[in-house]
Amino acid sequence: MYGEESQSPAATAGGRQRRALLVNPSFPDGPAEYSSKYTYYWVGTWDAQARRWTPDTTEPKLLDYGDHFTGPSGTVDDEGRSLLFSIAQDRRTERAHYDAGWAHNAGLPVQLSMRPDGDLGVSPVEEVSRLHVGEPLLNINEPTSVADANARLADIKGDMLHIKLTLERGSADTFGLDVLRSPGDEERTRLFYLAPAGQLGVDRTRSGNNSSVDANPGIQKGPLTLSDGELSLDVFLDRSMIEAYANAHKSITTRAYPFRQDSLGLRLFGDGSVVKSMTIWKMGNLTD
Repeated sequence: MYGEESQSPAATAGGRQRRALLVNPSFPDGPAEYSSKYTYYWVGTWDAQARRWTPDTTEPKLLDYGDHFTGPSGTVDDEGRSLLFSIAQDRRTERAHYDAGWAHNAGLPVQLSMRPDGDLGVSPVEEVSRLHVGEPLLNINEPTSVADANARLADIKGDMLHIKLTLERGSADTFGLDVLRSPGDEERTRLFYLAPAGQLGVDRTRSGNNSSVDANPGIQKGPLTLSDGELSLDVFLDRSMIEAYANAHKSITTRAYPFRQDSLGLRLFGDGSVVKSMTIWKMGNLTD
């Protein structure tokens, strides 16, 4: 159970702190399609004296809209931040694990917060900026069309990047960012926002499945309400890892295994949308 104070009146009713309870179900019948694949949470109050947990809702919510955020564990640091750690299951074949000599890895540490609407917020810890290498590869700081931004993105390649991006929906129904993209668009992983449905998602139907147990990794998505029609993304690429944080509210932890060596490009999509800002940094190794 991870606690976080909220300043909203409902959250402080009765003088009790709001808290979040997280679970990562393994299911009783052993390994199965959804076993240890998703992390759910409830927001509510904990009465320590009565030892009673009272959730706001009966149904839990999905913490992360990818299918690789598992094994959550948390702590409160000396600054009072509620921090959460995860195991990013790789879902590669056992042969791939054997050949590589390792399996799975840790996801980025994230900070939990309580939003004014009473929901749980998720964002990367600020310390990740210490892994930036050199000056930004790109810095757009005024409204720019998708086409003009893509012209500036054409020469930027990499699978160890931090992309900070704010897109305004404009007239676009679907908009977002392609990462790990090959020059001819044969392979790419698409982070998208579907405005009519109010959903944030990832499309991995063209990601490639080199060493993955999934023949078609598919599309994963979930609800997200935009603020003033804007989508703000913090996207981190680390080889096969893709972690995206949207509006400091929801996240997507996913993986991609392209076949092509040149699947390293970036491209925005969504005619009618506007790039409000975009900054890209190369990321270094944590152990360097």
